[in-house]
Amino acid sequence: MKTDFHTLVIGAGIAGLVAAYRLHRAGRAVLLIESGDRAGGIIRSQDAEGFLLERGPNSFRGTHELLDLIDEVGLAGDLVAADPRAPAYVYAGGALHAVPMSPPALIKTRLLSTAGKLRLLREPFVRPRREPGEESVASFVRRRLGPEVLERLVAPFVSGIYAGDPGQLSVQASFARLAALEVEGGSLLRGAWRAARRARAAGQTPARSLRPYRLCSFRGGLEQLPRALAAALGPSLLTGARVTRLSADGHFALTILHQGAEHTHSAANLIVATPAAAAAALLRGLAPEVADLVAPIPYVGLASVPLAYRVGQVARRLDGFGFLAPRGEGLRALGSVWNSSLFPGRAPDGWALLTSFVGGATDPEAVALGDEELARIVHSDLRRALGVEGEPRRLPVTRWERAIPQYPLGHAARVAQIEAALGSRSGLHLVGNYLRGVSLGDCVLQAARAAEKCAASS
Repeated sequence: MKTDFHTLVIGAGIAGLVAAYRLHRAGRAVLLIESGDRAGGIIRSQDAEGFLLERGPNSFRGTHELLDLIDEVGLAGDLVAADPRAPAYVYAGGALHAVPMSPPALIKTRLLSTAGKLRLLREPFVRPRREPGEESVASFVRRRLGPEVLERLVAPFVSGIYAGDPGQLSVQASFARLAALEVEGGSLLRGAWRAARRARAAGQTPARSLRPYRLCSFRGGLEQLPRALAAALGPSLLTGARVTRLSADGHFALTILHQGAEHTHSAANLIVATPAAAAAALLRGLAPEVADLVAPIPYVGLASVPLAYRVGQVARRLDGFGFLAPRGEGLRALGSVWNSSLFPGRAPDGWALLTSFVGGATDPEAVALGDEELARIVHSDLRRALGVEGEPRRLPVTRWERAIPQYPLGHAARVAQIEAALGSRSGLHLVGNYLRGVSLGDCVLQAARAAEKCAASS
């Protein structure tokens, strides 16, 4: 059986769902194919003994594209946002310190020494880098802002986003806007000032402020978004469908095995929205030069360890987003999210739900540890950081052996090569968090742009 579509999309994670949804809304015949039994990829929310757990990402930062999408699919009423004034903490020197978010807070903070603060203030006078090629996040921050800012602020922040090693990640790929400020202004401060001036001159006033949407979720958990997108797609989404053959001869031809039968579908456009390794395997016979570029992109493993405590077991008030832990401070966990303090309905009354993360680039062996050992490690860390007493209520641990893609030195150049190679393959598009940003908002933006290109084609 052969069916013709305008666009075929492989992979029903958030990027594939958004790409298919945008094409569907544009009136294009689209088919989204997912090998698993559900849409949403790593976004998965679960009720466990009355606690609402996130088995993948725990929240998202609001972007204009993402918030517009939420409005479109009818989830605005279920959107919940953490108090943007709530602090995030860093564990250093045996105590939690609020991350300074204003000049007065920076002056008062004990997270940085006086010497560290004075070094930070020198940033506008630091000469810009002239060497070609990419630079590590660690080198960039140490050079422009000083070693204390790197160790106490940026390194834990990098752990929170990428679970990565700032000494290995490319600043041009991981924090492209930050690197661009130095190129454009000669310093971060001057670059930011010039960018703001250009935006004002161009009349680029956003329709809404993003400040209230610093950290968001939904009343029923993050999985509400992929569920809503899947419902909007209806029969245009096939789950439990495995690709067995992919070829191109003018059009893309895709053979899938679904419910015991083979079906062949064709389309003028193909969007591959799988993780990097799966994308490389799919494209090996179709676009080997693209597959060779995508296959080596590394990922790190991560374990998500939720523990619950009676409120009276926690010595301090949980008044913020959670904390991050720099390496070398005696904690093995990368950090902890205080779920029940951020959003409603995460824990029964009288309970606190805390989700901690172990592993990443600096602790790759942690993912292989057993549930009991991971719970013991996290409980010990929380006892030191928060003064918890007694035993926790243990909840299901989630492991991702390939959790977050890494953008090592050379990644920005690799992505440029991928895009150049795709330019010679009419109708073929890649989207995913292994290219230009790992956040939910990044994936939504990538997917929308790919869908727009496909929709514009005949």
